[in-house]
Parts: sequence; C-alpha cells; structure tokens
Amino acid sequence: MRRGDLTSAGVFAAAGAAILIASLRMDRLTDRGIEAWSVPGLTPGVVGALMIVLSLVLGLQALRAPAQAAADEPAVPGAMRRAGLALLLCVVFAGVTLGHGLPFAVEGAVFIFVFTTLFSWAEWKAAGRVARGLAQTLAVAVGASAFISWLFESVFLVRLP
Repeated sequence: MRRGDLTSAGVFAAAGAAILIASLRMDRLTDRGIEAWSVPGLTPGVVGALMIVLSLVLGLQALRAPAQAAADEPAVPGAMRRAGLALLLCVVFAGVTLGHGLPFAVEGAVFIFVFTTLFSWAEWKAAGRVARGLAQTLAVAVGASAFISWLFESVFLVRLP
C-alpha cells in the first residue's frame, strides 16, 4: 500500500465532493428560461464528479500496490513544497495577473509554460533533454491556450479578458 497516494486520493475525493455539492446547490435559473445544459454549476459539477471517480481509482491502485520501502516514498516536505508551489502559481495566475493587462491567450500560455517547466525541469535535466522539453512545452502551452480561448469564446460564449 502506498500511503502518499492513498492520502492524496482522500484529499482529492473530499475536494471533488465539496465542488459537486456546491454545484448542485447553485440556483438553476429556471425562472429565467435558462437551457438545462447551460445552467451555472454544470461544468464544476462534472469536474467534481470526475475528481471523485479518479480519486477512487487512485485509492484502489494505492491499496493494491505492494508496500514500498521508506526510501522509495516521496518525502513529505518535498511533496508539500511542490503542492505549495502549484497553489501559489494558480493563485497568482487566477487571482492576480488574469484580467490585468495581457490577453487571456497570452497569460494562459505563459502560465502553462511556467507551470510545466517548473515541475518538469529536474526530469528533463536528468534525461539530458532540457532544450527538447522547453520546445515541447512551449508548443503545448501555445496550442492549449489558443484552444482554451477559442473554446470559451466560441462555444461557451464567454468574453475573456
């Protein structure tokens, strides 16, 4: 059994349940004739449900996996540091920089590039693929940001900053 994965599964399942419950409690705006597929809370509800399902899969894998030696388990302080860095990057992107200057597509690409680079750098360096990793990350960041911008503006009809 891998305790770290089991703990992560529990945390993500709880977060998914909270998101799903909050989305189900949102006003459906039926009094305004809102189409059922465009009601507020639909997307977060689906994301919350998927988080629960994937957390259960992770939990089952953790229970079925053979116990690892203590040296193989990731260090908790290192995992907490990475989680803190991820949280910081997300808060800076969504809460500070987004909507204050640059268009969404540019900010999204920068966020994806920086996030992926910070969390992949050690692996790229160990494999001797830093240049290739940076090039691939840049291509994915630009493509993903362009697709996300198109999706929100053309399909969901959301005006992005």
